[in-house]
Amino acid sequence: MLITFLRHATAEDRALSKADSDRALTEKGAKQVKRLAIFCERNRLLPSKLYCSPALRAQQTATLLHDHLPNCPAALSVDWLTIGTEPQQLLAQLKRLADLGEDNVWLVGHEPDLSEAIAALLNMSATALCIKKASLTRLNADFSDPQSVTLLWSLPCGLMR
Repeated sequence: MLITFLRHATAEDRALSKADSDRALTEKGAKQVKRLAIFCERNRLLPSKLYCSPALRAQQTATLLHDHLPNCPAALSVDWLTIGTEPQQLLAQLKRLADLGEDNVWLVGHEPDLSEAIAALLNMSATALCIKKASLTRLNADFSDPQSVTLLWSLPCGLMR
């Protein structure tokens, strides 16, 4: 199963007096997602299923990707990508999707949740990873027993030209 992790794009500052889950993308964030969509189209990167956190900035990131990447499916908002999700909960959902035959899922979420989940899949320390905003990280995972996961690549938005 291909798993592509997409951290949400740049959002409003945390210092604003709104709930963290209500922070919206900035103009810079919207531009990042449009650049990411162009990169994905150019490199024939397309999810079969797109899942995202219910937080506004993740929803907006997923919606912009859907709007600007031809044939990209609409995002499905799932609680298991909400802010603060434990890695084992996310891994259990990925295994469930693999058992259902999903083979190319994209997840739009948050830090440090994504780094922690990737680190758990790769059996490494989460402190060794830092997933940048609007970046893509792709893994190939076989959830059969024993689990086998390979990091294929990780690319920050700034290098998507």
